[in-house]
Amino acid sequence: MISSIKFVLSKKKYFLFFVLFSLFFFMLFIFIPVASIPGNDVSFQLSIYTLKDYFIMILLSMLIGLTLTLQTYTFKAKRIKPKLPQSAVSGTVSISGVFAAIVGTAACTSCLAVLFGFLGVSFGSLVFILDHRIYFLIGAAVIMIISLYFVAKKVPSICKNCA
Repeated sequence: MISSIKFVLSKKKYFLFFVLFSLFFFMLFIFIPVASIPGNDVSFQLSIYTLKDYFIMILLSMLIGLTLTLQTYTFKAKRIKPKLPQSAVSGTVSISGVFAAIVGTAACTSCLAVLFGFLGVSFGSLVFILDHRIYFLIGAAVIMIISLYFVAKKVPSICKNCA
């Protein structure tokens, strides 16, 4: 897995993808609360985050960025439709991990209410999620690592140099 990641990130184009994807999701973690809470602005939102919050947001955004970069590499390297079972597993796990990361980094009930309002989740469920936020964050990181494993496993089959 590590050799696959090193191989893909050694290419300038994919390293740039990694940086851009990671920055995009880091900014998304900041702007979701800003956009969903009336009267909130970026400077206030940045002031209420702790060092632990920044660490979690950076870790999750880098995991998401790395997973998306490896998926981009595998899709472009094959230049054909990927096999459905492997693609479906890594794609589903990636989407689950991104959603879990967004839920885990939401720091307030208002932010989650907007996200879950579309899904019909009750307010009591939101309070439960906020009370057990650390478990959701650990779950999000585990899901992203599993997704990264499945995607990185496809890279050596495309490239014989990185096995």
